[in-house]
Amino acid sequence: MEELALVLPSMEWEKQAEDYRRSYFENGEEHINGSSAMERYPSYREWLDRVNDLRKLPASEEQTQATTFFAVRKRDGRIVGTIQVRHRLTGELCRSGGNIGYGVRPDERGKGYAAQMLTLALDFCREIGLERVLLDCRADNTASERTIRKCGGIPAGEAQVPDENGRAERIRRFWIAL
Repeated sequence: MEELALVLPSMEWEKQAEDYRRSYFENGEEHINGSSAMERYPSYREWLDRVNDLRKLPASEEQTQATTFFAVRKRDGRIVGTIQVRHRLTGELCRSGGNIGYGVRPDERGKGYAAQMLTLALDFCREIGLERVLLDCRADNTASERTIRKCGGIPAGEAQVPDENGRAERIRRFWIAL
Protein backbone atom coordinates (compact mmCIF):
# COMPACT_ATOMS: atom_id res chain seq x y z
CA MET A 1 0.00 0.00 0.00
CA GLU A 2 1.20 3.47 -0.83
CA GLU A 3 1.97 5.89 1.98
CA LEU A 4 -0.26 8.89 2.68
CA ALA A 5 0.24 12.19 4.47
CA LEU A 6 -2.43 14.43 5.95
CA VAL A 7 -2.07 18.02 4.77
CA LEU A 8 -4.03 21.14 5.59
CA PRO A 9 -5.93 22.60 2.65
CA SER A 10 -4.47 25.74 1.10
CA MET A 11 -4.76 27.58 -2.21
CA GLU A 12 -1.96 25.46 -3.68
CA TRP A 13 -4.36 22.48 -3.62
CA GLU A 14 -7.17 24.26 -5.51
CA LYS A 15 -6.86 22.45 -8.85
CA GLN A 16 -6.51 19.02 -7.26
CA ALA A 17 -9.35 19.70 -4.82
CA GLU A 18 -11.65 20.65 -7.70
CA ASP A 19 -10.74 17.37 -9.43
CA TYR A 20 -11.35 15.48 -6.18
CA ARG A 21 -14.77 17.09 -5.79
CA ARG A 22 -15.69 16.39 -9.42
CA SER A 23 -14.80 12.69 -8.97
CA TYR A 24 -17.64 12.33 -6.45
CA PHE A 25 -20.19 14.06 -8.66
CA GLU A 26 -19.18 12.02 -11.70
CA ASN A 27 -19.67 8.90 -9.57
CA GLY A 28 -23.25 10.01 -8.80
CA GLU A 29 -22.48 10.97 -5.19
CA GLU A 30 -23.86 14.18 -3.75
CA HIS A 31 -22.01 14.17 -0.41
CA ILE A 32 -18.26 14.18 0.23
CA ASN A 33 -17.71 12.68 3.67
CA GLY A 34 -15.03 14.19 5.86
CA SER A 35 -14.72 17.28 3.68
CA SER A 36 -16.58 19.86 5.76
CA ALA A 37 -19.33 20.00 3.12
CA MET A 38 -17.06 20.70 0.15
CA GLU A 39 -19.97 19.83 -2.14
CA ARG A 40 -22.00 22.82 -0.92
CA TYR A 41 -19.50 25.52 -1.86
CA PRO A 42 -19.46 26.91 -5.39
CA SER A 43 -15.80 27.91 -5.18
CA TYR A 44 -12.74 26.38 -3.59
CA ARG A 45 -11.89 29.74 -1.95
CA GLU A 46 -15.26 29.83 -0.15
CA TRP A 47 -14.80 26.27 1.07
CA LEU A 48 -11.22 27.00 2.16
CA ASP A 49 -12.41 30.03 4.13
CA ARG A 50 -14.96 27.81 5.90
CA VAL A 51 -12.37 25.14 6.72
CA ASN A 52 -10.01 27.78 8.12
CA ASP A 53 -12.82 29.37 10.16
CA LEU A 54 -13.72 25.98 11.67
CA ARG A 55 -10.14 25.52 12.88
CA LYS A 56 -10.42 28.76 14.88
CA LEU A 57 -14.01 28.37 16.09
CA PRO A 58 -14.54 29.12 19.79
CA ALA A 59 -15.99 26.10 21.59
CA SER A 60 -19.54 26.23 22.88
CA GLU A 61 -22.37 23.82 23.62
CA GLU A 62 -23.41 23.92 19.94
CA GLN A 63 -20.08 24.10 18.12
CA THR A 64 -16.49 22.93 18.23
CA GLN A 65 -13.26 23.46 16.39
CA ALA A 66 -12.69 21.10 13.51
CA THR A 67 -9.61 20.41 11.41
CA THR A 68 -10.06 19.13 7.87
CA PHE A 69 -7.20 17.45 6.05
CA PHE A 70 -6.53 16.22 2.57
CA ALA A 71 -5.10 12.71 2.52
CA VAL A 72 -2.36 12.94 -0.09
CA ARG A 73 -0.49 10.03 -1.62
CA LYS A 74 3.21 10.74 -1.11
CA ARG A 75 4.38 9.12 -4.36
CA ASP A 76 2.47 11.43 -6.69
CA GLY A 77 0.84 14.08 -4.49
CA ARG A 78 -2.70 13.03 -5.47
CA ILE A 79 -5.56 13.79 -3.07
CA VAL A 80 -7.12 10.40 -2.32
CA GLY A 81 -9.37 11.45 0.56
CA THR A 82 -10.55 13.98 3.08
CA ILE A 83 -10.82 13.54 6.83
CA GLN A 84 -12.20 15.92 9.43
CA VAL A 85 -11.41 15.81 13.15
CA ARG A 86 -13.86 17.56 15.47
CA HIS A 87 -11.92 18.58 18.54
CA ARG A 88 -14.66 17.76 21.02
CA LEU A 89 -18.15 16.30 21.02
CA THR A 90 -21.19 18.55 21.06
CA GLY A 91 -24.65 17.16 21.80
CA GLU A 92 -25.36 16.91 18.08
CA LEU A 93 -22.07 15.15 17.33
CA CYS A 94 -22.80 12.66 20.13
CA ARG A 95 -26.02 11.77 18.32
CA SER A 96 -24.57 11.65 14.82
CA GLY A 97 -21.21 12.41 13.28
CA GLY A 98 -18.82 11.80 16.15
CA ASN A 99 -15.28 13.15 16.32
CA ILE A 100 -14.10 11.99 12.90
CA GLY A 101 -15.59 11.81 9.44
CA TYR A 102 -13.71 10.63 6.36
CA GLY A 103 -14.16 9.86 2.71
CA VAL A 104 -12.04 8.26 0.01
CA ARG A 105 -12.22 9.36 -3.61
CA PRO A 106 -14.39 6.90 -5.57
CA ASP A 107 -11.62 5.62 -7.88
CA GLU A 108 -9.23 5.02 -4.95
CA ARG A 109 -11.53 2.95 -2.72
CA GLY A 110 -10.68 -0.58 -1.67
CA LYS A 111 -6.93 0.08 -1.45
CA GLY A 112 -6.61 0.44 2.33
CA TYR A 113 -6.41 4.23 2.29
CA ALA A 114 -9.29 4.77 4.73
CA ALA A 115 -7.56 2.83 7.51
CA GLN A 116 -4.30 4.69 6.90
CA MET A 117 -6.14 8.03 6.94
CA LEU A 118 -7.94 7.14 10.16
CA THR A 119 -4.68 6.00 11.80
CA LEU A 120 -3.04 9.33 10.92
CA ALA A 121 -6.08 11.24 12.20
CA LEU A 122 -5.96 9.30 15.48
CA ASP A 123 -2.35 10.48 15.90
CA PHE A 124 -3.60 14.05 15.45
CA CYS A 125 -6.34 13.41 18.04
CA ARG A 126 -3.69 12.34 20.55
CA GLU A 127 -1.70 15.51 19.77
CA ILE A 128 -4.68 17.73 20.61
CA GLY A 129 -5.29 15.86 23.86
CA LEU A 130 -8.23 13.59 23.12
CA GLU A 131 -8.37 10.34 25.10
CA ARG A 132 -11.03 8.62 23.02
CA VAL A 133 -13.03 9.38 19.91
CA LEU A 134 -16.52 8.53 18.69
CA LEU A 135 -17.11 7.50 15.07
CA ASP A 136 -20.20 6.36 13.28
CA CYS A 137 -21.13 5.01 9.90
CA ARG A 138 -24.30 4.03 8.09
CA ALA A 139 -25.32 0.54 9.14
CA ASP A 140 -25.06 -0.64 5.52
CA ASN A 141 -21.54 0.76 5.04
CA THR A 142 -19.59 -2.43 5.76
CA ALA A 143 -16.34 -1.01 4.34
CA SER A 144 -16.39 1.89 6.80
CA GLU A 145 -17.31 -0.41 9.67
CA ARG A 146 -14.35 -2.69 8.81
CA THR A 147 -12.05 0.34 8.74
CA ILE A 148 -13.22 1.59 12.12
CA ARG A 149 -12.91 -1.85 13.70
CA LYS A 150 -9.45 -2.34 12.17
CA CYS A 151 -8.37 0.88 13.88
CA GLY A 152 -9.62 -0.26 17.29
CA GLY A 153 -13.30 0.68 17.16
CA ILE A 154 -15.44 -0.89 19.87
CA PRO A 155 -19.18 -1.07 19.08
CA ALA A 156 -21.30 1.39 21.04
CA GLY A 157 -24.74 0.57 19.63
CA GLU A 158 -26.95 1.72 16.81
CA ALA A 159 -29.21 4.70 16.36
CA GLN A 160 -31.77 6.11 13.93
CA VAL A 161 -30.84 9.58 12.71
CA PRO A 162 -32.13 11.81 9.92
CA ASP A 163 -30.04 11.79 6.74
CA GLU A 164 -29.36 14.93 4.67
CA ASN A 165 -32.89 14.74 3.25
CA GLY A 166 -34.58 14.22 6.63
CA ARG A 167 -35.22 10.51 6.10
CA ALA A 168 -34.44 8.09 8.92
CA GLU A 169 -31.17 6.23 8.53
CA ARG A 170 -29.63 3.61 10.82
CA ILE A 171 -26.07 4.22 11.98
CA ARG A 172 -23.57 2.17 13.96
CA ARG A 173 -21.45 3.91 16.58
CA PHE A 174 -17.94 3.04 17.78
CA TRP A 175 -15.49 4.31 20.39
CA ILE A 176 -11.73 4.21 19.86
CA ALA A 177 -9.54 4.63 22.94
CA LEU A 178 -6.38 6.62 22.37
